Amino acid sequence: MTVSTLTPSGVQCPKCGAHSIVEYKPTVYHCLKCDFEKDLSMPPKPEDTGLAQAIMGLAGFGLGLLILL
Repeated sequence: MTVSTLTPSGVQCPKCGAHSIVEYKPTVYHCLKCDFEKDLSMPPKPEDTGLAQAIMGLAGFGLGLLILL
């Protein structure tokens, strides 16, 4: 296992704010202070806008009305 420390050029942990990020694997970065880990080879997860929850809520509401009628 090779661990290379990044230069302190402003690389800051997004979780704890410490400048203790190291490259754990070729695309995996790890914070030595709080154990935050980020794999840059993985695509970012899409943000949940709540649209799916709203659609499911409306579908449930419609189904409830259908059952009552």
